[in-house]
Amino acid sequence: MPSSEPGRRRWSIVVILVLLGSLLVGCGKGTVGYGSTAGILRIAMTAGNIPFPSTPPDQGYEGYRFVGNNIYDGLTRFNLDQSKTIPTPQPALAKSWSISPDKLTWTFHLRRGVTFQDGTPFNADAVLFQFNRMLDKKFTYYDTIDAPRYAASFLQFKSWHKIDDYTVSVTTKHPYAWLSYDLASVYFPSPAVVKKYGNTNYNAHAIGTGPFTIKKYVDGQVMILQANDHYWRGRPKLNEIVLYPMPEAATRLSALESGEVDWAEVPSPDALSQLKDDGYVTYMGKYPHGIMPRFNLFRKPFKGNIKLRKALNYALDRVGTADLINNVGYPAKQYVYPGHPDYAPDNPGYHYDPAEARRLLAEAGYKPGQLHLNMAYPTGGSGNMFPDIMMQKLQADFTAIGVEVTLEPMEWDTLTTISLATLKSPQWKNIDILWSSPAAGMIPTGYATTFQCMQSADTPNASGICNKQMQADYQKASSSFDPKTSHKYLQDMMNIAVNDAYFLFWMHDLNLRVMSPKVHGFVEPKSWWVDFDNITVGG
Repeated sequence: MPSSEPGRRRWSIVVILVLLGSLLVGCGKGTVGYGSTAGILRIAMTAGNIPFPSTPPDQGYEGYRFVGNNIYDGLTRFNLDQSKTIPTPQPALAKSWSISPDKLTWTFHLRRGVTFQDGTPFNADAVLFQFNRMLDKKFTYYDTIDAPRYAASFLQFKSWHKIDDYTVSVTTKHPYAWLSYDLASVYFPSPAVVKKYGNTNYNAHAIGTGPFTIKKYVDGQVMILQANDHYWRGRPKLNEIVLYPMPEAATRLSALESGEVDWAEVPSPDALSQLKDDGYVTYMGKYPHGIMPRFNLFRKPFKGNIKLRKALNYALDRVGTADLINNVGYPAKQYVYPGHPDYAPDNPGYHYDPAEARRLLAEAGYKPGQLHLNMAYPTGGSGNMFPDIMMQKLQADFTAIGVEVTLEPMEWDTLTTISLATLKSPQWKNIDILWSSPAAGMIPTGYATTFQCMQSADTPNASGICNKQMQADYQKASSSFDPKTSHKYLQDMMNIAVNDAYFLFWMHDLNLRVMSPKVHGFVEPKSWWVDFDNITVGG
């Protein structure tokens, strides 16, 4: 199968050939499928393929959720074992850290006695090995594929040093309060494995320090993770996690009902009532994630045309879209949801007003039928809700005000590659609006490549946004070590984004997932990510 990452082919490998037959046993269509095996959690992901176990994984945040956070650890980790607040960074491979008086240098004290899953030690050398692998183009093991994908996480690094075997320091380019957020998603592979197999072959032998190890990996079909008996935080309660890529909602629903899986991400919403009646457990709740398509601001018609961007925001029938997907999402007024600490409290956002949309369209210089747009969207993939039906509704909404839209479906990995492209990228030349499903406000650093101006060739703004005041607000927020002050600057940034209509503020997701009643111990966090350590299956 062609790789979604240029220069690195996918691998079809089987680490251990034995797979319990009961993993794939279906109970047949019936009232309740269940059929789960004690200690084994089987999951139907929305991903189009098994995420690469690289650092970082591919397939968006679904790759982080199911693969990255289970195979690896970061220096910090989010407190995902609670559901009351948006998770914040906690000690992980770094047991503690301190910040210099000038707020530039962070000193991390590493946890002793931690080993990689191959038995080699985790220490300061392992930390610097990964930092160099991502940042130093002259380093022997510099990774030309993963380094650009990690660019936002390392954006503020100026220098990094080993102080002793269990102490490292990082100096940032300016006072930067969010380094602990960045480091939660910087994973550490075994240097011995990288050296033995090289970056190109690493995915077939991926080794971290995390709670699970790879037992079986067949590209496009399945990944089986087994508990790490020697995990430094204690062995997880599950014996195995079995991951299946199922990009179609109907397929995930069928797998759940037949007993092939115990957990289905975003199954068909029309089946929710029946699933509840059949005893399945449904989870939904507000969390930082939405569908916020991006205008191509590198060129006309959207560059410099605020009225056109506002017109399309008023043209969206968000309530109608929510109805179509059985209200597993809800209308967005801003980039983050009401109640989020970065939400601008006094900005009402946009509502459905076709008359206002037509008026603004005329003031923007377009008569009905004059404007033809191309919009790219994914056929499925990580956290994209229900693209086909949502896009048909958007197309109808825009047609109603006299704007024609050609829909261009594409694979999720192709779309994410475009979203990180530069002004000169040929993909952007044919796209006017690009679907986007950000973890909107899950971590403050997630705003870096969305709200800031282009930083460099390696860290472009995803769509060409460059507002100097938004840039200044973001910089002030990231430099403030007082959370209240930081959130105030981010509210100001959000206010400008709404007033200048830099996005199609469309839908907030409710994070629908449905599970067998035999799944216990799941905590639904206000995050894309999940803590699997205390989940059990059986009974």
